[in-house]
Amino acid sequence: MKILSLYLCFLFLCLHTSFAQNVIVRGRVTDAKTGEALSDANILEKNSSIGMATNAYGLYSITIQAGRCVLQCSMLGYTTWSDTLQLSDNAVVDIALQPNDYLLKGVEVVGARKHGGQFMLDAKEIQALPVVGGEADLMKTLQFLPGVQSGNEGANNISVRGSNQWGNLVLLDEAVVYNPSHVLSFFSVFNNDAIQKVDLYKSYFPLKYGGRSSSVIDVRMREGNSKERNRSASLGLIASKVLLEGPLKKGSYLVSGRFGYPGATLSLLGGDLTSKPQMWFYDVNAKVNMALNDRNRLFFSLYSGGDHTVFNKLVKDYGMDWGNATATVRWNHILNDRTNVNTSAVFSNYYYKYKSLADGLQYLWKSDMQSYQLKSDWETHLDNSLSLKTGVSAHYFTTMPGAVTRANEDSNVMPSRLPRKMLWDMGLYAEGEYKFLSRFQLNAGIRLSVLHAPGSSSYGAKTYVVPEPRAELAYMPDASSRFTLSYTQAAQSIHMLSNSSVGIPSDMWIPANALLQPSVMRQVALGYEYHFSQREYTLSVEAYIRKMRHVVDYAEDANIFQNDRIEKEVESGTAQGTGLEFYFSKNRGILTGWLSYTLSRARNKINGEEYKPVYDRPHNLKLFLNWNFGSHWSLSSTFSYASGMNLTLPVGKYYFHQAVFYIYSGRNGYRAPSFHQLDLSTTYRWKNRSLSLSVINAYNRRNVFSMYAGRDGYSSFSKSRIYKLYLYGIVPSLTYTFKF
Repeated sequence: MKILSLYLCFLFLCLHTSFAQNVIVRGRVTDAKTGEALSDANILEKNSSIGMATNAYGLYSITIQAGRCVLQCSMLGYTTWSDTLQLSDNAVVDIALQPNDYLLKGVEVVGARKHGGQFMLDAKEIQALPVVGGEADLMKTLQFLPGVQSGNEGANNISVRGSNQWGNLVLLDEAVVYNPSHVLSFFSVFNNDAIQKVDLYKSYFPLKYGGRSSSVIDVRMREGNSKERNRSASLGLIASKVLLEGPLKKGSYLVSGRFGYPGATLSLLGGDLTSKPQMWFYDVNAKVNMALNDRNRLFFSLYSGGDHTVFNKLVKDYGMDWGNATATVRWNHILNDRTNVNTSAVFSNYYYKYKSLADGLQYLWKSDMQSYQLKSDWETHLDNSLSLKTGVSAHYFTTMPGAVTRANEDSNVMPSRLPRKMLWDMGLYAEGEYKFLSRFQLNAGIRLSVLHAPGSSSYGAKTYVVPEPRAELAYMPDASSRFTLSYTQAAQSIHMLSNSSVGIPSDMWIPANALLQPSVMRQVALGYEYHFSQREYTLSVEAYIRKMRHVVDYAEDANIFQNDRIEKEVESGTAQGTGLEFYFSKNRGILTGWLSYTLSRARNKINGEEYKPVYDRPHNLKLFLNWNFGSHWSLSSTFSYASGMNLTLPVGKYYFHQAVFYIYSGRNGYRAPSFHQLDLSTTYRWKNRSLSLSVINAYNRRNVFSMYAGRDGYSSFSKSRIYKLYLYGIVPSLTYTFKF
């Protein structure tokens, strides 16, 4: 016993001596000009070659040996920071990185990725792509990445790896955006002036994300300039914008507003969809951040946006109004040198109104949904090779699927309202990141979702317990190469019942319940990434297999209008997608850009019938180039090619009593013509101003927006015709931006 006591004392002294030789350095990395936090900045202690990256809030914590150390911080687009420190105890080292003047010569693309299938974009990259009306668009930029494609020609609703657009978890400062589209999906709700960065996850989803089964699109708003006051505005053919930002006593603020008037512009284009449409939209972003002290920060962000559309050429005598609103209150607390905590209260709201004046019906359809969430995420760096992320969340979702009222006094419609549907969602997760054998890294964990749906007159209450294990193993044989193998399981707790590819107000979000199980996605992905010429070029290849169960779709001849038992009008089945993605980018220099190509296959199987979904488009090629020449001029171009979307069209016809009737193919049995388009843009910058000229669809390709069968004229029942709708021809635009 005496010997054991001496041994334990000796062991304690050894451990104490060992730990005493190490110190913890923590801090926050910011932009020196704006004061905004910089995520994914690289921290390195040069003597020991110990390194790590800052988290989403710019925080880092690194354990190094006491004594003399050389701390270095680097990030694409910034001058490398370095300092020699003499440390005998734990220390706080905040770092402010100076933007590199090299950015004046070219936009650097593709930051360092933490996971396979992950892509990061910032506002500069989004701004560089030519788009309709010169209005930079996040969702259209994402379509130029491998594995991502448009669900409809010219629209920005996106399909990721053969899944529908509603499987994407779209977040704005942690708040869910249920419909991220303006103007029937022609533009996104994200004003580029307010965006700091966006992360797209296709392969491995970090465990803090839950609720969707296709992908994660995490958009972060800028915090505002805490160093100086800025004012800027832009005038364009599609939209005009204003941005206000500046310092507060202990923080900063940002307010950004945008008003779009595409209806007036579309009336001048001469395309098939133009018939003096009424189309306008707005959005407002606001954010305030306050540094209470060294360990505590508060953030408050808001978004509000809405649309008004009357588009007679597309849907006659119908008007639509819809909009999103989000609010996030976030408290970032540094608990100790190893642990930081992020606690958030989040609110999301989405509504739509659908006004019909056709056929004497004259009704107004309304629907809305709200999401309330409280969550807390903990991040602990146990040492330089092991970190642990844990979290808990409580989420309440409620929706009123539809209510019909009279549009005016002449309406004969009987008002009705569907009962509200609700869902409680509790989430708990734990995720570890472990670096071992100097060349391997393992990210693994499990998320446990507990879903409770109250009962209704048609079904009883139901509770689901859904485990979501996820893991990724990375092998880095050298500084330039990385192999990744990942397994992801993700569950979707609410279903979108949709009969359109662009998202119109007859679409309904329905939470899982006793009749509709949550859908579950399982995916295996294998990838390789290689950097060469000192990371000037990047090449990546990734293959995936994705399977989903409990996928829902409408049954044949479904009754969807004001049906309070809509769950009985849908059928459940499976979906499968496979693909191979190629990506090559030039990251630095006066000429930058990337080339992506995806070869894929998607199939749905509902009620025993296998068919191609709308978004099964086997070939998808995208090219983006940005050339900065001189100190004032830049030129960018994009080229897109994609297989046509799948449609249900007639394969035959017959006549009865001198009237024509169609015989239709199986579901989505016809593939539309391929989509291809060339876009060009040039920008001239001087002082605090810029002038941008863009030409969309430069060679006037008439890409099909929609196809349908009809009769040749309203008075003829005997003549048949297949109609094609085209979105636009050549679209020039001019945008003027200035600071004041």
